[in-house]
Amino acid sequence: MENKYDVIIIGSGIGGLTAASILSQVAKKKVLVLERHFKLGGFTHTFKRLGKFEWDVGIHYIGDLAEGSMLRTLFDSITRKGVKWNKMQEPFEVFDYPGFSFPVYGKKEKFVSDLKLKFPLESEAIDRYFRDVETFTQWFGRHFTLKALPSVFEKAAKFLNLNHIPTPYITTKEYMDTHIQDENLRALLCSQWGDYGLPPATSSFAIHSMIVAHYFNGGYFPIGGSSKIVESIEPIVEENGGSLKILHTVKEILLEGDKAVGVKVEVQKGKTFSEQEYFADVIVSDAGAYTTYNKLLPKEYSSSFQKPLETLSTQGTTSITLYIGFKESPTKLGFHGENHWIFPDTNHDASYAKRNDLAEGKPPMMYLSFPSLKNPEAEGHTAEAISFADYSLFAKWKDEPWKKRGEEYSQLKETITEGMLEFLEKRFPGFRDLIEFTELSTPITTEFFTGHKEGSIYGLSCTPERFKQEWLGVRTTIKNLYLTGADACSPGVAGALMGGVAASSVVLGLTGTLRLMKELFQKSQETS
Repeated sequence: MENKYDVIIIGSGIGGLTAASILSQVAKKKVLVLERHFKLGGFTHTFKRLGKFEWDVGIHYIGDLAEGSMLRTLFDSITRKGVKWNKMQEPFEVFDYPGFSFPVYGKKEKFVSDLKLKFPLESEAIDRYFRDVETFTQWFGRHFTLKALPSVFEKAAKFLNLNHIPTPYITTKEYMDTHIQDENLRALLCSQWGDYGLPPATSSFAIHSMIVAHYFNGGYFPIGGSSKIVESIEPIVEENGGSLKILHTVKEILLEGDKAVGVKVEVQKGKTFSEQEYFADVIVSDAGAYTTYNKLLPKEYSSSFQKPLETLSTQGTTSITLYIGFKESPTKLGFHGENHWIFPDTNHDASYAKRNDLAEGKPPMMYLSFPSLKNPEAEGHTAEAISFADYSLFAKWKDEPWKKRGEEYSQLKETITEGMLEFLEKRFPGFRDLIEFTELSTPITTEFFTGHKEGSIYGLSCTPERFKQEWLGVRTTIKNLYLTGADACSPGVAGALMGGVAASSVVLGLTGTLRLMKELFQKSQETS
């Protein structure tokens, strides 16, 4: 019985952790979570350097976490209020362009009025934009909900034309070019494209709308860091005999006919590796759609959609992160914890086209975040600077061991680091003088620890084409096998969490969603 569970979850990202917590609490399932990394949490884990600098690898800020919001209630439920949230100071974001900056406050009405003040001739277009953002966000909610229901409901919705939007599959650029005249306003409205990984010409306006609406009420950060999430969920899973295991890499999903019955795992102990099989009535994959279908299953189960699966898994943006430790607080330069989106050009697609100039020390754009200023329990002063470049720049070192990839790779990282620091120094004079420590992470490191194709951080790319795929959602082509996480819903922590909620409700049955919401909201009230 040691290798028999009710549910096996592949991956301990927030999608997997959410499903594990819900199924443990609501259905009293014995859940096994298998993680390939030596740390639990996926993109919600933290790491330290020099004993005092700590960074969150994936959580930089989360929106929609005000008391009483659905997302806050869900987070409180899956962690039993084990995570406390700090609301970021205002403005919580700044959009930086040559010649002008635009601060963003956590109040939708102020966002609208500030835009109208700066672009008075676009007042009507601004009002329409925010109405359309709300409409497309609602469309996405219906689209996602129907995906979690049996296919007959989705077909019925199409027949009854319940989507309400004539053209939901447009790009962000198509929307902006049609409705916004001022190029600076178009640039400002698209400033958060790094939150979903594609610039306006290729990104879905629906996913753009989701992200914009997500931050209407500002940003939040977990007090004590994102590792508090897994710390809170692990004991919940263990209550019913479940377990979370690190250094357990799932190599294959075991099948009996067209039904998933277990997994074959490579277990690492020190420098030795062994093989282990685990069995369960339900398998939930948080490894992403591409890895699940193309690495863990025979391709015959995805033959009808291999082309879009391949395309969507290689269009996404891969990121490069510079982790920075300071000798003294960055408040010395006037920062208060706000995020900065820094663009040398108002044409985001043109900037994106230059992304590989990063290898020559010329960042195309940058996102700057200060985790230590968002986390009141931080020991050292820290920042994270993120830019974008293609996986192909680093691919030749992908099979080399972590931290032992040779002089040429180290030199490339030094060139990129120097370029990113110069970029920041030019924008914020005196920035370099504060720095004590830096470490650069590339897409091959992300791929090594997560198994995600080409080190993708957002799962399948958020193009309009993604949301046309009938095969993509919680349900798979295999009985008793489900997807969770970003590919089951949308990118980011909130999207991946909702993927976990959807997967759980499907496992719980047709009435699972209502039962789930009722019990989780009750538990939330009981622990308040």
